[in-house]
Amino acid sequence: MVEEELKIRKKAGKYKGSFAHVTHFFGYQGRSGHPSHFDCSLGSTMGFTSGLLVEHGLTGVAASVSNVTMKPNNWRVGGVPILGLL
Repeated sequence: MVEEELKIRKKAGKYKGSFAHVTHFFGYQGRSGHPSHFDCSLGSTMGFTSGLLVEHGLTGVAASVSNVTMKPNNWRVGGVPILGLL
């Protein structure tokens, strides 16, 4: 849209510069910020769950946490077979 508008302005003599758009993905900036309390709680829970799965010999399983919209003491942890995710 910007490119089209600048073409119109250039034809009208109102713009003499050049324009080259650069795409950008804001996801990287979002992930590089400080983690929230939720991020820290979820990360700790996922790590603890992973440790328990390995301790009990459950390999080939991805750690999962459900009910994360509730308070952490209501979260449910478990393991999902990786083959089931394919």
